[in-house]
Amino acid sequence: MKKIIMALCALTFSVSIFAQDHISKVGWYFTPEVSGMFLDGHVGRAMGFQTGVSILKRQLHVGMFYYGRSGPINPHTVSYSLDEGQTYKGKETIDFRADHGAFGVVVAPQFKLGKVHMDIPLMFGQFGAGFYLTDEDRLTPDGRRVSEWEDDLLGGEDAGFGWILEGGIRARTSLTQDNHIQIGMGLHYTHTIGYNSTLGGTDYYKAPRVSLFLLFGN
Repeated sequence: MKKIIMALCALTFSVSIFAQDHISKVGWYFTPEVSGMFLDGHVGRAMGFQTGVSILKRQLHVGMFYYGRSGPINPHTVSYSLDEGQTYKGKETIDFRADHGAFGVVVAPQFKLGKVHMDIPLMFGQFGAGFYLTDEDRLTPDGRRVSEWEDDLLGGEDAGFGWILEGGIRARTSLTQDNHIQIGMGLHYTHTIGYNSTLGGTDYYKAPRVSLFLLFGN
Protein backbone atom coordinates (compact mmCIF):
# COMPACT_ATOMS: atom_id res chain seq x y z
CA MET A 1 0.00 0.00 0.00
CA LYS A 2 2.79 2.39 0.91
CA LYS A 3 4.43 1.80 -2.47
CA ILE A 4 1.14 2.39 -4.27
CA ILE A 5 0.59 5.68 -2.42
CA MET A 6 4.13 6.79 -3.20
CA ALA A 7 3.68 5.85 -6.86
CA LEU A 8 0.40 7.79 -7.07
CA CYS A 9 2.04 10.82 -5.44
CA ALA A 10 4.93 10.62 -7.88
CA LEU A 11 2.55 10.28 -10.81
CA THR A 12 0.46 13.22 -9.60
CA PHE A 13 3.58 15.35 -9.16
CA SER A 14 4.84 14.41 -12.64
CA VAL A 15 1.50 15.21 -14.28
CA SER A 16 1.37 18.53 -12.43
CA ILE A 17 4.86 19.51 -13.59
CA PHE A 18 4.05 18.38 -17.16
CA ALA A 19 0.80 20.37 -17.23
CA GLN A 20 2.38 23.49 -15.80
CA ASP A 21 5.24 23.28 -18.26
CA HIS A 22 2.92 22.98 -21.25
CA ILE A 23 0.26 25.39 -20.10
CA SER A 24 2.94 28.02 -19.58
CA LYS A 25 3.75 27.71 -23.30
CA VAL A 26 0.20 28.52 -24.38
CA GLY A 27 -1.47 31.85 -23.73
CA TRP A 28 -4.08 34.19 -25.13
CA TYR A 29 -3.94 37.70 -26.56
CA PHE A 30 -6.32 40.48 -27.53
CA THR A 31 -5.19 43.59 -29.40
CA PRO A 32 -7.69 46.42 -30.06
CA GLU A 33 -6.34 48.93 -32.55
CA VAL A 34 -6.94 52.13 -34.46
CA SER A 35 -5.35 52.61 -37.85
CA GLY A 36 -5.07 54.81 -40.88
CA MET A 37 -5.02 53.58 -44.47
CA PHE A 38 -3.32 55.79 -47.06
CA LEU A 39 -5.94 55.80 -49.79
CA ASP A 40 -6.35 57.96 -52.88
CA GLY A 41 -5.49 61.46 -51.61
CA HIS A 42 -6.64 60.94 -48.01
CA VAL A 43 -6.20 58.81 -44.91
CA GLY A 44 -9.04 56.40 -44.14
CA ARG A 45 -9.51 55.79 -40.42
CA ALA A 46 -10.29 52.28 -39.19
CA MET A 47 -10.86 50.43 -35.93
CA GLY A 48 -10.46 46.74 -35.24
CA PHE A 49 -8.81 43.99 -33.24
CA GLN A 50 -6.85 40.75 -33.31
CA THR A 51 -7.43 37.91 -30.87
CA GLY A 52 -6.27 34.34 -30.50
CA VAL A 53 -3.73 32.07 -28.80
CA SER A 54 0.00 32.32 -28.25
CA ILE A 55 1.87 29.05 -28.83
CA LEU A 56 5.39 27.61 -29.22
CA LYS A 57 6.62 29.26 -26.03
CA ARG A 58 4.75 32.41 -27.08
CA GLN A 59 6.79 32.72 -30.25
CA LEU A 60 3.73 32.50 -32.50
CA HIS A 61 0.32 34.16 -32.36
CA VAL A 62 -2.52 32.42 -34.22
CA GLY A 63 -6.01 33.88 -34.32
CA MET A 64 -8.46 36.07 -36.16
CA PHE A 65 -8.62 39.73 -37.13
CA TYR A 66 -11.25 42.29 -37.95
CA TYR A 67 -11.07 45.95 -38.82
CA GLY A 68 -13.53 48.33 -40.42
CA ARG A 69 -13.58 51.84 -41.80
CA SER A 70 -17.01 53.24 -41.02
CA GLY A 71 -18.57 56.36 -42.46
CA PRO A 72 -19.08 58.29 -39.20
CA ILE A 73 -15.33 58.42 -38.52
CA ASN A 74 -14.46 59.14 -42.15
CA PRO A 75 -15.87 62.45 -43.38
CA HIS A 76 -14.01 62.29 -46.70
CA THR A 77 -16.35 62.41 -49.71
CA VAL A 78 -15.91 61.45 -53.35
CA SER A 79 -17.70 63.49 -56.02
CA TYR A 80 -19.27 61.55 -58.86
CA SER A 81 -20.64 63.03 -62.08
CA LEU A 82 -23.70 61.17 -63.31
CA ASP A 83 -24.14 60.11 -66.91
CA GLU A 84 -25.35 62.78 -69.30
CA GLY A 85 -29.05 63.40 -68.84
CA GLN A 86 -29.17 61.64 -65.46
CA THR A 87 -29.87 63.56 -62.26
CA TYR A 88 -30.59 62.86 -58.62
CA LYS A 89 -32.77 65.42 -56.87
CA GLY A 90 -31.89 67.80 -59.69
CA LYS A 91 -28.13 67.36 -59.23
CA GLU A 92 -25.72 66.07 -61.85
CA THR A 93 -22.83 65.67 -59.38
CA ILE A 94 -23.23 63.81 -56.09
CA ASP A 95 -20.97 63.29 -53.08
CA PHE A 96 -20.49 59.77 -51.73
CA ARG A 97 -18.77 58.44 -48.63
CA ALA A 98 -17.05 55.08 -48.33
CA ASP A 99 -16.83 52.30 -45.77
CA HIS A 100 -15.29 48.86 -45.65
CA GLY A 101 -14.80 45.82 -43.46
CA ALA A 102 -12.29 42.96 -43.42
CA PHE A 103 -11.99 39.80 -41.34
CA GLY A 104 -10.08 36.54 -41.43
CA VAL A 105 -7.18 34.65 -39.92
CA VAL A 106 -3.84 36.01 -38.74
CA VAL A 107 -0.51 34.31 -38.05
CA ALA A 108 2.18 36.40 -36.39
CA PRO A 109 5.70 35.16 -35.53
CA GLN A 110 7.06 36.88 -32.39
CA PHE A 111 10.62 37.90 -31.50
CA LYS A 112 12.51 40.50 -29.46
CA LEU A 113 15.05 43.17 -30.32
CA GLY A 114 16.53 44.09 -27.00
CA LYS A 115 13.62 45.14 -24.80
CA VAL A 116 11.30 45.73 -27.76
CA HIS A 117 8.75 43.04 -28.64
CA MET A 118 8.30 42.55 -32.38
CA ASP A 119 5.87 40.57 -34.51
CA ILE A 120 5.16 40.03 -38.19
CA PRO A 121 1.37 39.71 -38.70
CA LEU A 122 0.32 37.91 -41.87
CA MET A 123 -3.41 38.14 -42.52
CA PHE A 124 -5.78 36.54 -45.01
CA GLY A 125 -9.53 36.89 -45.20
CA GLN A 126 -12.59 38.39 -46.84
CA PHE A 127 -13.13 42.01 -47.69
CA GLY A 128 -16.07 44.22 -48.63
CA ALA A 129 -16.34 47.93 -49.33
CA GLY A 130 -18.84 50.33 -50.82
CA PHE A 131 -19.89 53.91 -51.39
CA TYR A 132 -23.09 55.44 -50.07
CA LEU A 133 -25.19 58.60 -50.20
CA THR A 134 -24.91 60.97 -47.26
CA ASP A 135 -26.97 63.45 -45.26
CA GLU A 136 -30.14 64.66 -47.02
CA ASP A 137 -29.35 62.62 -50.12
CA ARG A 138 -30.29 59.51 -48.14
CA LEU A 139 -33.92 60.68 -48.28
CA THR A 140 -34.76 59.33 -51.71
CA PRO A 141 -37.12 61.29 -53.97
CA ASP A 142 -39.51 58.36 -54.58
CA GLY A 143 -39.34 56.54 -51.26
CA ARG A 144 -37.29 53.64 -52.61
CA ARG A 145 -34.58 52.19 -50.44
CA VAL A 146 -31.43 54.28 -50.55
CA SER A 147 -29.35 51.20 -51.37
CA GLU A 148 -31.36 50.72 -54.57
CA TRP A 149 -30.67 54.30 -55.62
CA GLU A 150 -26.97 53.93 -54.84
CA ASP A 151 -26.88 50.82 -56.99
CA ASP A 152 -28.65 52.55 -59.87
CA LEU A 153 -26.57 55.74 -59.71
CA LEU A 154 -23.27 53.84 -59.69
CA GLY A 155 -24.12 51.41 -62.46
CA GLY A 156 -24.76 48.41 -60.27
CA GLU A 157 -21.33 48.57 -58.62
CA ASP A 158 -21.74 50.80 -55.59
CA ALA A 159 -20.01 48.05 -53.55
CA GLY A 160 -17.68 45.14 -54.08
CA PHE A 161 -16.32 42.08 -52.33
CA GLY A 162 -13.12 40.11 -52.56
CA TRP A 163 -10.16 38.69 -50.65
CA ILE A 164 -7.61 40.54 -48.58
CA LEU A 165 -3.94 39.78 -48.00
CA GLU A 166 -1.96 41.85 -45.56
CA GLY A 167 1.57 41.71 -44.22
CA GLY A 168 3.30 43.98 -41.77
CA ILE A 169 5.66 44.47 -38.88
CA ARG A 170 4.80 45.74 -35.41
CA ALA A 171 6.85 46.91 -32.44
CA ARG A 172 5.57 47.18 -28.88
CA THR A 173 6.78 47.88 -25.38
CA SER A 174 5.45 46.70 -22.03
CA LEU A 175 3.37 48.89 -19.76
CA THR A 176 3.54 46.34 -16.92
CA GLN A 177 6.40 44.30 -15.48
CA ASP A 178 4.69 41.00 -16.32
CA ASN A 179 4.30 42.01 -20.00
CA HIS A 180 0.55 41.40 -19.83
CA ILE A 181 -0.24 44.89 -21.17
CA GLN A 182 1.77 46.36 -24.01
CA ILE A 183 1.43 49.31 -26.40
CA GLY A 184 2.73 49.38 -29.93
CA MET A 185 2.68 50.64 -33.50
CA GLY A 186 2.64 48.79 -36.79
CA LEU A 187 3.25 49.30 -40.49
CA HIS A 188 1.25 47.12 -42.89
CA TYR A 189 0.51 46.77 -46.57
CA THR A 190 -2.98 45.75 -47.68
CA HIS A 191 -3.57 43.97 -50.98
CA THR A 192 -7.06 43.06 -52.19
CA ILE A 193 -7.95 40.44 -54.77
CA GLY A 194 -11.12 40.44 -56.84
CA TYR A 195 -12.48 43.76 -55.54
CA ASN A 196 -14.04 46.28 -57.92
CA SER A 197 -16.50 49.16 -57.68
CA THR A 198 -17.42 52.18 -59.77
CA LEU A 199 -15.74 54.71 -57.49
CA GLY A 200 -13.07 52.46 -56.02
CA GLY A 201 -11.86 50.59 -59.07
CA THR A 202 -9.66 47.54 -58.64
CA ASP A 203 -6.71 49.24 -56.89
CA TYR A 204 -8.49 51.46 -54.37
CA TYR A 205 -7.69 49.31 -51.31
CA LYS A 206 -4.17 48.29 -52.26
CA ALA A 207 -2.39 50.62 -49.89
CA PRO A 208 -0.13 50.96 -46.84
CA ARG A 209 -1.69 51.15 -43.38
CA VAL A 210 -0.35 52.22 -39.99
CA SER A 211 -1.76 51.01 -36.68
CA LEU A 212 -1.65 51.95 -33.00
CA PHE A 213 -2.68 49.20 -30.62
CA LEU A 214 -2.74 47.76 -27.12
CA LEU A 215 -1.95 44.12 -26.43
CA PHE A 216 -3.55 42.29 -23.52
CA GLY A 217 -2.41 38.73 -22.87
CA ASN A 218 -0.67 36.20 -20.70
